[in-house]
Amino acid sequence: MKRRELMTLVGGLAIAWSLACYAQQPNPVAPKRVGLLDIGPCPPSERWWSGRLADLGWSKGTVVFDCVSTFGRLEELPALARELVSRHPDVLMAVTYRFIRALKQETTTIPIVMLATWEPVRTGLVASLARPEGNITGVVWFVFTAKQIQLLKEIVPNLRRLALIGNGNPPPEMKQIGEEDWTLAASTLGFTWQVFEPHIVSDYGEIFARIAADHFDAALIDLDQFNLQNTKLIIELALRHRIPAVSPASWMTKSGLLLGYGQDWVWSVTRASEYVDKILRGAKPSDLPIEQATKVQLTINLKTARALGVTVPPALLARADEVIE
Repeated sequence: MKRRELMTLVGGLAIAWSLACYAQQPNPVAPKRVGLLDIGPCPPSERWWSGRLADLGWSKGTVVFDCVSTFGRLEELPALARELVSRHPDVLMAVTYRFIRALKQETTTIPIVMLATWEPVRTGLVASLARPEGNITGVVWFVFTAKQIQLLKEIVPNLRRLALIGNGNPPPEMKQIGEEDWTLAASTLGFTWQVFEPHIVSDYGEIFARIAADHFDAALIDLDQFNLQNTKLIIELALRHRIPAVSPASWMTKSGLLLGYGQDWVWSVTRASEYVDKILRGAKPSDLPIEQATKVQLTINLKTARALGVTVPPALLARADEVIE
């Protein structure tokens, strides 16, 4: 055999051998996909990468977040939930009843992890906390309506009329549950309440002007998406009209609201991440009991209290987890 033909043969055999060996190599493991239906802008914060999932062995190379946001377009929620489910993630995550319900209406097979919502049994999302029996599990929050007002009354002892700046066009089941909780709290603590539902941004100015003109003693800010999108405006209006206000979110208090009392968001994200980890490793959501949040934060903004001309009792300050000077 001529030398050129021999080299051609050897080269061909080498290429064939390399291709055969490559074909026998295992394919790279595809990353797991977590679909996030978010109320804030996408992409999700770095907290998703640097938090509990990273501690559990997941990195950017092994898990990928598909984020779809309703920020500024809540009316598109059903379509956005459908879009996220159509990407076929391994697990879905969302906050609040409205978002979880939208995902549930689109899939009964992809696992859904609740980051934080209220009353999943009373609203029919799950059969029970101990045995969810479907594709939904995760973390739920307590409703602290009575406790929030009780704390507010320590700062505003003459509180008799309360304005609830609530959820514009809430689902009927959530509206009924909310009215039941408010009626019970009002009868226990001795106040009357009225719901104000903003639908467009300009509604906030009109609402706070009316609250002040009608001599409401205080306000509670509900954590629905429209309020979250307009937090800065809400805080500015509450200060301008000298309305003491409470919300379930400590970060609102840090931004200027008088009082915050509710579950710890970081704790909820951490625990929900552990549910995601278990599901990505093969657990079924129906086998994972839903966990009720136990870590609660009381935050007081003293700077706002001085601006409003109200006095925070020393005993209440001593119980606070954080005081903003």
